Amino acid sequence: MIRLPAHQRLLLRSSGFAILGTWAVLAGFALIGALLDQVDDFGQGDYGLEHALLFLLLQVPRRLYENFPMAAVIGAVLAIGGHAARSELVALRASGLSPVRIASVVLGLVALLSLPLMVAREALVPGFEAKGQAIKLAAMQREVTLASGAAVWAREGSEVFQARGGQRRIVDGRIVLVFEDVRVYAFDPQGRLAWLQDAEEAAYREDRGWELRDVRRTVFHGRTATLERIDAQAWATALKPGAIEAGLARPDLLPALALREQIGQLRRNALATGPLEDAFWARVAYPVATLALVFAALPFAFGQRRSGGFGMRLMVGIVFALLARLVQPMFANIAQAYGWPVVLAHLLPVVLLVAIGLIGFRRRA
Repeated sequence: MIRLPAHQRLLLRSSGFAILGTWAVLAGFALIGALLDQVDDFGQGDYGLEHALLFLLLQVPRRLYENFPMAAVIGAVLAIGGHAARSELVALRASGLSPVRIASVVLGLVALLSLPLMVAREALVPGFEAKGQAIKLAAMQREVTLASGAAVWAREGSEVFQARGGQRRIVDGRIVLVFEDVRVYAFDPQGRLAWLQDAEEAAYREDRGWELRDVRRTVFHGRTATLERIDAQAWATALKPGAIEAGLARPDLLPALALREQIGQLRRNALATGPLEDAFWARVAYPVATLALVFAALPFAFGQRRSGGFGMRLMVGIVFALLARLVQPMFANIAQAYGWPVVLAHLLPVVLLVAIGLIGFRRRA
């Protein structure tokens, strides 16, 4: 059995308690706020406190994932700043440990927590969120409008889909995506309209695919056209609901692989991919951005001597956490405004944070 050096055990224990404690507090506040948001829905159908608590329980993995970067930086600053205030860092440095070596122990702990958290994010969050929505919809006994009557457009190859805003319904215990006032246009290789279909609604189920109901199909033959009516018709298309819902739902709730597939589908059809790419690269950059944030903040923790109390250390951690929350969206907006690659919006903040950390550690050396 490998026994860690005493200084590593000390730092891991203090950092672990601080990060996990801060993480629990932040996630708890997020869940309390989410519970208060659910109060307005109480009394709709059978939806009440017990359904809301179950709904929020299924959101716990997502809340933990979202709040970990803030918890990591605040907890790390509190732990290292506490050692500095008690002059324990002086003893560690006197034993030959540099600030970078001390910080590397904390960064290793953050990385150790980040990686399984990312796996859980991909494996648990999408399914838990869908299950939570299904429970809420079934309890409320009503449909949820995705786009409130707005026009929805999607394209796959030679076919263009137009409809009014969709709804999710519970049918036989399954969530069914339904669109109303549907029109599907199909174009030939020369760009001429080959046929169009008007339908009262289009419904998608995972086990059946698309089904159009009360269909009026018009096929064009040169200067003539034929019209036929069909009560119900299967619609064979590669278009998936995710590609349509991308403009209606939050892409940050989708798995990374689903985001990649949707980005590819939109690129094939020359459609905008900005929000999906932003969500995808945020997922990829998550562990590196978290480590860079902690790395940039730790030099300030080394400076918290006896004159700096708990409140000062807490403020330093919160300031860095909030700056990271503000700076990254700002870079994302700039990248979209000027047409830069979205990956830069997530790479530049990391580079900036690493530069701040390097400067800070050089001054502490």
